[in-house]
Amino acid sequence: MADRLQALRDALAARPGEPVPFDVLAAQVWPDEPPKHPRAALRTLVSRLRATEQVITEPTGYRLVPRPPAPCQLPADLPDFVGRREEIARLELIDAPVRAITGLPGVGKTVLAIREAHRLRPEFPDGQLYVNLRGYSTGPSMTVEQALARFVKALGGGPNDDYRALLENRRVLVVLDNATADVIAPLLPAAPGCAALVTSRQDLPQFAQVRLGVLADDEAGELLKGMRVDGDTSELVGLCARLPLALRIAGANLAGRHLPDYVEELRGHRLEALEIADDDTAVQATFDLSYRKLSQRAQRTFDFLGAVPGPDVPRGLAGDAIDELVAANLVQQNNDRYQLHDLLRLYAHARTTDDDRRAVFDWYLKRADGAEAELKVGFTRLLPAGPDAVPFAGRDEAMAWFEAERPNLVALAEDHPDAALVAALRGYLLLTGQYTDLRTIARAALDSGETGQRAAAVRVCLAYLDWRFGEHRSAIEHSEHAIAEYRAAGSLAQEATALNILAGIYHDIGELGLAGEHLASAIEIYGPNGMTSQLIGGLGNLGLVELELGRLTSAEDALRRSVGLAREIDDWQHLANGLNNLGVVLAAQHRHADAEDAFGEALRLSQQHGLRPIEMSARVEYAELLIAACRPEEARDHAERALELAGDDDLFIEVDACLVLAEVNRSVAEFDEVLRRAVDAEFRIIEVRALAGKAALLQDRALYEQAIERAESAGLRYRADVIRSGAASTIG
Repeated sequence: MADRLQALRDALAARPGEPVPFDVLAAQVWPDEPPKHPRAALRTLVSRLRATEQVITEPTGYRLVPRPPAPCQLPADLPDFVGRREEIARLELIDAPVRAITGLPGVGKTVLAIREAHRLRPEFPDGQLYVNLRGYSTGPSMTVEQALARFVKALGGGPNDDYRALLENRRVLVVLDNATADVIAPLLPAAPGCAALVTSRQDLPQFAQVRLGVLADDEAGELLKGMRVDGDTSELVGLCARLPLALRIAGANLAGRHLPDYVEELRGHRLEALEIADDDTAVQATFDLSYRKLSQRAQRTFDFLGAVPGPDVPRGLAGDAIDELVAANLVQQNNDRYQLHDLLRLYAHARTTDDDRRAVFDWYLKRADGAEAELKVGFTRLLPAGPDAVPFAGRDEAMAWFEAERPNLVALAEDHPDAALVAALRGYLLLTGQYTDLRTIARAALDSGETGQRAAAVRVCLAYLDWRFGEHRSAIEHSEHAIAEYRAAGSLAQEATALNILAGIYHDIGELGLAGEHLASAIEIYGPNGMTSQLIGGLGNLGLVELELGRLTSAEDALRRSVGLAREIDDWQHLANGLNNLGVVLAAQHRHADAEDAFGEALRLSQQHGLRPIEMSARVEYAELLIAACRPEEARDHAERALELAGDDDLFIEVDACLVLAEVNRSVAEFDEVLRRAVDAEFRIIEVRALAGKAALLQDRALYEQAIERAESAGLRYRADVIRSGAASTIG
């Protein structure tokens, strides 16, 4: 039977995802003597195969759903793992969907979980997911959303895929490390055959739980022996309270030293910080002794590291004394970046001073100012850079620095809200489409009590981001406040930026009169004041407004002027954006070949220069052209890629791409979902297009009339005319 089962699987796997006819399967499973009733025999084999594979019954045969690649995110198992025999035996007896390992900080929960996860790998052939939730870190913990995004990506899904749906029909192990009780539930797999392994400092009685205590005396001695600590270590084990982390630090401190001398020093300097059972021994005693053995320079470096709120520290900030900390096992090195264990981070954080925190902030702000100046992306600087900006060699170096430091920069801007840092990060975060991060730090800065032009700067950020997230009323309010503040201060360039954003908001919600009014005000500022890059962007937006008003010739003129100016000054950001918008206008004129050329160049530029937001938009607009050109599969590819790029950062692009997919799939349900989301977010143009698409699919005159009414009420003359033409050709 096993041979027949394997033959069936091989026959199905030879044509993955396609139905294999019953007679073909029977011939390959029974090549010599087919059974009397081959279909009944096949059904029996398939029922057995379904225990390990997903097999779909089709009218003509069976289809095997291929297993996606199995991710393995597990960290490496420690080669010097010791002890835990009793705990391992208890874990082996657990047959529950969720297993928890809990205990004190530094007791070895993660090490045991990784060992157990590696043991369980054969039981979970579809993958092992791992995430360190940093639930007890002084820096930002990982959010549920961030963890889910990582899991979905590892499982081969896109930004709109459901984590638990991706786990269906798979056997996957999920390891949640350093979790707090409040974040566990959304990350647990629900599919039969999957399991989770959780580590936490908190008690988790709702799960099958193994509470981890300190090592036994002999296990602690074995650990020290593995670290080449010779001699009688019994007192050292007691002074370290048999806590694995403390023992490892002590072992590192003993390298090349006399054991009795070290034990004598340890005896006299124990501090109660983290108590173990009823003993007066504390983990901080070990930390403190390690710290006291450092040079004064290394001590100051260690204290300073506690002021960095992000996950790791670059070499340039840490300084040369970091090598001594690495040698002392107080800091872990990963190439040119350095990390502290959670407990050591807490210890360092307690020692850091206000001067340290200010020094870290200044270090990052000076470099962010310098890196921002090299991006040359055409964004108006909302606040002036500081006088001591650190220069960068060029755009590539600046971008690489921003990429490496983004987690620290965002954490710092949350921990120390400041409009100047938000202004320095704005260009990079907008350029790369990191909208959620920019929105978070701008809100923190505004909530911190910023006033005047500093408040206006963060309001400009929030206006743009609330617009992209569909929160138009708050976006308008932020814009109006920023315009008034900048106008009162005579800051023309910044005022025009806020006016341009406000015009874009009104464009998308279908209030074209206000959009044109504010855009004209912005252009009046740009032209006479030599703001060429800003003028280019304003002309591009003007072209889109003219399009919606039905003035296609003037729309094209504005956009060609925008593209021409961008080429003259080599402004590739505005050039890519202008070409994308020009493609839209050319497509509206049914000049498909010219439009395709414009979209193609826009995509090349956006990919070449890492312009994620423009690439997203260009892919969606190009997909619309491809539908009109009867190339639906190419349209699908572009829309799906736009969704991947958008992630959770751009609601407008997400809804717009879903509209393209509704058109490609000819799905009433998908049109309805797009309509719901467009109405909720006040994306009027998308709403009108979705109504028209659904009307065309159903050949529904009433829906056509509703779409025309919605377009005309917003002054969208071009959209209304297109819909009338479509209705006439579809239903007469």
